[in-house]
Amino acid sequence: MQKSLTIIGAGAWGSALAIILSDKFDEIFLIDRDKEIIKKLGKQHPVLSRPFTKNITLNHDISSVAKSEGILIATPSYAFSDILENIKPHLNGHHHIAWATKGFDPHNECFFHETFNKILPTYKACIISGPTFATEIVEKKPAAIVVASKDKKTRDFWASTIQTNTLRAYTNTDIIGVQVGGSVKNILAIAAGIANGLGFGANTQAALITRGLAEMTRLGVALGAEKITFQGLSGMGDLVLTCSDDLSRNRRFGKELANNNSTDKALSNIGATVEGLNVLRLVIEIAKKHQIEMPICEQVLAVVEGSKTPTDAVNELLLRKPNQE
Repeated sequence: MQKSLTIIGAGAWGSALAIILSDKFDEIFLIDRDKEIIKKLGKQHPVLSRPFTKNITLNHDISSVAKSEGILIATPSYAFSDILENIKPHLNGHHHIAWATKGFDPHNECFFHETFNKILPTYKACIISGPTFATEIVEKKPAAIVVASKDKKTRDFWASTIQTNTLRAYTNTDIIGVQVGGSVKNILAIAAGIANGLGFGANTQAALITRGLAEMTRLGVALGAEKITFQGLSGMGDLVLTCSDDLSRNRRFGKELANNNSTDKALSNIGATVEGLNVLRLVIEIAKKHQIEMPICEQVLAVVEGSKTPTDAVNELLLRKPNQE
C-alpha cells in the first residue's frame, strides 16, 4: 500500500475517488474548504451508496496536502485557480499533482493546464478524465479512465495511482484534446437533454452525438489537439455517457430547459454544479475566435440566454442548409 493521498473537493466525484482508492492507501485526506460541507457529509456522501472507510480523513485544512506525495484536485471548474494558489505555500517540490475537474478555467478564460503552468511552473500538469459516473465507480462497476500528461513519469504515477481492479487507466499525451473533450461534451449533453425533454427519440440522440462529436473535434484540432483523441474515452466515450444517461447533471439540466424553465429555475431544480453551463459562453467565444462552426453549442447558448425556445432551437438546426458530412 502507498502511504497517503490527498483529494481536494468532497463532492460526489472527489468522494467516490476517495472511497474507490481507499484500499490502496494507508490514509486518504479528503479536503473541502467549506466547513459546512465537511460537517454535513458525516460518514457518507448523500448521493453515494458506500460509506467513507476508516482511513479516509475529512477536513477543511488545505495544509494537509503537505503530507501526501499525490494531490488530486476534484473541485468545480470555478474553484480550480484558487485551489492552486492555496496549496502552493504547502508544496515541497516533490509532489505529483493532477486534476479530475472537467472544463476550462472560467476565471482566466483558458485551459486548466495553462493556469496550472502559470501558478505552479515547476510541476508537471496532468488531467484525469473519461466516461465515469461517481455512483457507478463506488459500486465497483467496471470503467475506464484517461490519464493525460506530457511528462511520462507523471502519467505513469497517476495511472498506477488511479487504477483499481474495476477502474482501468489508459495514458495519453494529448492534454489539450482530453480537456476539450471533457469540456464540450457537457454542453452537448445539455442539447441531448433538451431533445429528450421535447420527446424526441433515439434517432435524434444519435444525430446529436455524432454531429456533436464533429463540433468537438473541429474545435480541438484548431486548438492543437490530435484528432484521434476524440475517438477515445475522453472524446466519444465521455460524450456518449453524458448524453445518454440521466445521472448526467448536464443532461438533466437540458431536460429542465425543455420544460420551458428559465436557466435559473433549471439550475435550482438540479441543485448542483452544471459544468456545461459554466463553460458554454467561453467555448463559443473560443470557437468564433478560431472561425470554427459549432451550431449545436450555439443553439444551446440561445436557449440558455432565453433568445430562443428549445423547440425553435431544434427547428433551426434542422433547417440548416444541407452540407457534406
